[in-house]
Amino acid sequence: MKFWMLLLIPVIAFSIGCGKPIIQGTPIDKAKLEQIVPGTTSEAKVTELLGQPLKTEMVSGGGTKNTYSYYEEHPRIFRKNVQIKHVLDVYTQNGVVLKYDLRKEGVEDN
Repeated sequence: MKFWMLLLIPVIAFSIGCGKPIIQGTPIDKAKLEQIVPGTTSEAKVTELLGQPLKTEMVSGGGTKNTYSYYEEHPRIFRKNVQIKHVLDVYTQNGVVLKYDLRKEGVEDN
């Protein structure tokens, strides 16, 4: 009986602690990002490549800032959860990309 309890406790602990990963948004693919050329690429092309932005806001000078976001979290039982967050801001004016800024946080390796 004690043997089965010793075996059962770690199995229950691992099944509770290692849950499903949480994924929000669409990964920001490096190959697609390389197709965005400031001063040349249209806003429509960016939407075609990356989909609809999470947020759109007006910036000074009559431009637009489109924000794309990706978040991923992998639960771990005996160590800190693995979290990855990518935020891409694409600045456009008159329908053409002026610049973009990609911020990455967290660990890339699982």
